[in-house]
Amino acid sequence: MFKTAEGVTDMFQRITKQDWKALLFFLSIPALGIFYNFLNNSHRGAESLVTDIDHSVPFLPIFVLPYIAWYAFVLFSIIYLCFKDRPNYYRTVAALNLSLIICYIIYFVYQTTVPRPDISGYDSLFIPLVNIVYNMDKPFNCFPSIHVVQAYVVMKGIHQSSSIQRGIKLVTNVMALLIIASTVFIKQHVILDIIGAVLVVESMFLLVYAVESLYQKRRGKTKRERLRRLGDGEVSVER
Repeated sequence: MFKTAEGVTDMFQRITKQDWKALLFFLSIPALGIFYNFLNNSHRGAESLVTDIDHSVPFLPIFVLPYIAWYAFVLFSIIYLCFKDRPNYYRTVAALNLSLIICYIIYFVYQTTVPRPDISGYDSLFIPLVNIVYNMDKPFNCFPSIHVVQAYVVMKGIHQSSSIQRGIKLVTNVMALLIIASTVFIKQHVILDIIGAVLVVESMFLLVYAVESLYQKRRGKTKRERLRRLGDGEVSVER
């Protein structure tokens, strides 16, 4: 036990100021989360996006486990990415921030809801956990699914990193897909909520890449201009 404590202490001692500054960027996510509760209601009306496909999806209480594991999954995955691939970490958190902002705008202008099943007759060890989820989160702010947004962002960010081993990527992909599936299996979301979330994330990653590419081009152009001016100055001195 003492060796474990010493190992944890040593790990924190190796974290530099730059690491802490980088991790501060991730605090933007819970900061944005403040808006979630303000929007999580039906004051502006709420539409249902339930389809026949959703009616055919069974209610599987066991999937509440990956659903609630989402919190730890996102947190530890983002922190891991921060230390393994700093540039990709910034891209991923930026895409996540933008995706959340888009979600909140959609919730404000087009609120949706998902009807929850009567689970009082189910005999399962996982029903109490499902009840906790239902009680903690109102059945609004559904399209796009923030659970899916964050799980998909993490999966995409980890998968695109060349610094992370294939085994880690595989585990991340499996866990993210389980979380995404859990949203419909415990009837927190519908199929369209998943599709909407994926489209939002893909669009925001494209935006991040475009902005980064534009910044790099302008930075390269500025650097070339400085070198050219320096060269002109050296030529004029020689003359």
